[in-house]
Amino acid sequence: MSKLATINQHMAHMLSFSYPNSQLAKTISAANFDWDTIVIEGSKHLVLPALYCRLKAKQLLHILPKELVDYLEQITNINRSRNQSILNQVHNISKILNDNSIDHVFLKGTALLASGYFKDNGERMVGDIDILVAKPQLHKAFNLLKVSGYDKTSGFAYDKKDFRHLDRLIATDKLAAIELHSELLNKSYWSLMDMENVINSKTIVNGVAIPHINHFRKHIVLSWQLNDFGHYYNRISFKSHYDFIALDAYIDDDFITTLLKLKYGKSYLELVKYYFPEFSKVPSNYYMTYRKLFYKAMLYYKPLNYLVSFTKQFTKFTFNRLYLVITNTSYVKHIIKNKLFKKSKLF
Repeated sequence: MSKLATINQHMAHMLSFSYPNSQLAKTISAANFDWDTIVIEGSKHLVLPALYCRLKAKQLLHILPKELVDYLEQITNINRSRNQSILNQVHNISKILNDNSIDHVFLKGTALLASGYFKDNGERMVGDIDILVAKPQLHKAFNLLKVSGYDKTSGFAYDKKDFRHLDRLIATDKLAAIELHSELLNKSYWSLMDMENVINSKTIVNGVAIPHINHFRKHIVLSWQLNDFGHYYNRISFKSHYDFIALDAYIDDDFITTLLKLKYGKSYLELVKYYFPEFSKVPSNYYMTYRKLFYKAMLYYKPLNYLVSFTKQFTKFTFNRLYLVITNTSYVKHIIKNKLFKKSKLF
């Protein structure tokens, strides 16, 4: 097994709710256990606080080096404090939207925190506050939040047609920016999630609107697979996988059956199954087996990984830029003004 494959497997076992504690304790007690790489890879996947919280829950922290425990505890404490501030924002934003009859649901990390899916609020690292808003009310919500203190915006340097969310709203005295969504996925995949249904089937937990559990789970999967190109690059995300487990997806056979009807769901489940015992009973077909074998080939052979990744990145970049040039005059004007014109000033 490659070093990265081994490290990934160790992280999955630490995060897992099914992997035997006794076996994990034996593994991490080894004198040559590579904690340094665990920290590096855990940081890349944004799961260091989750790793700490799971090892604490498993009562295995005493096995770790003392300085590492102190480091992970400090990071988790900082993240917990940050998340509490973000939760305060969420409740404030929720009140503003509710008082103005804006139909909405909170998404992803903030929805997970607000609904109490984690025993410790320090587990999940959160970036922006993502909110799905009913399309007819989207710009009203945007303006309401602007006059409520989120008066700075950040977005693309050109008009982004049919993008899934508006420009980020930023308040100078708040930790998290807000992204108001009209869609959950990139345009090519809008048909995979019915926004009206997501809004209408929402549930209220602790005073905060969140998606119905099946929409919640599906969005976790498709957000990684499509918006973040996990399916395109055939990659894993321990943050996404841990969210999926936190939502108890692995014990819902009906939902797993539904997800297996999508190729993006199949590829996601096959890779999460490769690492997490929770999904060991998920059936595989030829397509899923192919995705796993290709993933393993890139994991074990670095030259192949570099070649495939470079080729896919180059192809995606080239196609996207050509598409923008053909379909988006705002992008063309941006290129002429900020690239070509500035370059000509140098001569």
